Amino acid sequence: MSNMPMTNPEGALAVRDEQYGHSSTFVELENGDILHGAGAIFRRSEDGGLNWSESYRCVDTEGLPVVSESLVRLSGAGIGSACHGYLDKQDKHHCRGQIFFRRSEDGGRTWQPRTPVTVPGGTETIGFGHYMLQDVLLRTHSGRIIVPAYISLKQTHVSGVRDGNAMRWPKGPGIAFPGSLFNNRFVSTSAHFSDPAFSASTVFHSDDDGRTWKQCRSNYLVLNLEHGGPYATCPEPTVTEVRPGYLLLFMRTGLGRLYQAWSEDDGDTWTFPQPSPLAADRSPAQLRTLPDTNHLLCVWNQHSEAEIRDGLVRVRLSSAISRTGGAVWEFFQNIESIMEETWIPPGPIRFVRPESVHHVDGQPAPVLDPDHVKPLPEGYGRWSYPSVMVYRDRVLIAHTFSKYDEKANNVGGSRLKVLPINWFYGGGDPTEESVNIKTLVNPAKP
Repeated sequence: MSNMPMTNPEGALAVRDEQYGHSSTFVELENGDILHGAGAIFRRSEDGGLNWSESYRCVDTEGLPVVSESLVRLSGAGIGSACHGYLDKQDKHHCRGQIFFRRSEDGGRTWQPRTPVTVPGGTETIGFGHYMLQDVLLRTHSGRIIVPAYISLKQTHVSGVRDGNAMRWPKGPGIAFPGSLFNNRFVSTSAHFSDPAFSASTVFHSDDDGRTWKQCRSNYLVLNLEHGGPYATCPEPTVTEVRPGYLLLFMRTGLGRLYQAWSEDDGDTWTFPQPSPLAADRSPAQLRTLPDTNHLLCVWNQHSEAEIRDGLVRVRLSSAISRTGGAVWEFFQNIESIMEETWIPPGPIRFVRPESVHHVDGQPAPVLDPDHVKPLPEGYGRWSYPSVMVYRDRVLIAHTFSKYDEKANNVGGSRLKVLPINWFYGGGDPTEESVNIKTLVNPAKP
């Protein structure tokens, strides 16, 4: 374990603890200011993310609240915003999982009515519809706007009792959820009490600044481990443009890796999901392209199979750089962690879950592997769901954090870190190319 919460903390330009959850998203405005959206809350920065205005709310021209989960720059002074919503605000079950897009022509001061990106979903009980990770909108070199999305079908197992920011003991019937001992009390190591039984990713795109939308011709990206099954979930995609028209998409899985897919036609068709070389737990990532070098930046929860089985999930938020279009990843750093290692070798591709679980009274206890049933370490906490903005000479990263107090109550919030780009290279020169890197590998290809 480590007392150092991040690599080179002295290199950070700013660190702020806040209460914005994991809905943060950022966009640079025409005048160079940064607009930060977090659900229905907006604020602005005039100095590259170091200081922020008072928060405020917006309504569109129909009087509906503007809620933003992802922002993107449009042509001129325009910006776009995507979020989940309901077609009929009197019937929240009518359009569960539907994604909407709004346009602003004046940098987010006024907003037009929303436009549906996806068709209406199912019901609250079925939970089948289209969803999106926060902060994932992309505008490609051609001007096309990309919305990576996913579908998810699940059964809710256990209901948690929320008291303010604290998630207390679950109640009601259900099946096992992962957890372990902290200060001699059993606590959950999961962020929620349900698991998707099936999920698949997809992409929607617009060629007219968000006025109309189409789904990609590949339909849905399904992670099929073998012909006819088994299947693995691959939701919460994030995407970046490696070079004009050539896109790389990462997906969250429970197989100990991030999975990836490529598009060579600006997001219209995609390869089958394939394993990336990045070890990961069951958490989403963010991908960005650094404009001055075209290097790729990935921010994600990096974990070994042993750590996941020990219940140490989302305890290491890492970053890595690829100078080869995603073929090779290097310059591994810890943005937030209780673990010392900055690079985790990728393990075998197989389903992996925490070993220690809680079962409801009256159900038979499972047989657990004693090598992976142990108390949680001192300083235990989770940090995940990063939002990432590359802004000139720096990168803004907002992420959630969740820790337990002395009474084992779960408390948390969000944290914003402003880091210079050279921080992600270990303080080195981002433009300095390795002598051998270009001769060792070619850019990643489908």
